[in-house]
Amino acid sequence: MEKHQTEVPLCQSCAMPLERVEDFGTDADGHRSSEYCQYCFQSGKFTEPEITMKQMIDKCSCIMKQMHIRAAQIRATRELIPTLKRWKK
Repeated sequence: MEKHQTEVPLCQSCAMPLERVEDFGTDADGHRSSEYCQYCFQSGKFTEPEITMKQMIDKCSCIMKQMHIRAAQIRATRELIPTLKRWKK
């Protein structure tokens, strides 16, 4: 039997799980964004508006390696990022 987990929203820029209120970024009006994390989105704007998708993938991979996250999860995140709202064309 499959174990069901509550879906945790992911940042639609970097794929970070948004588990706590403080994980969420802020919209221009100061309310919490429902789509982006605090590292990617503040005051209604991307914190790194010029970053490319490849740069974001490399940055997230590096951070995940520093956090000792398993290689399989890093690979999955690298594949997930291009499907997120910010990067879909």
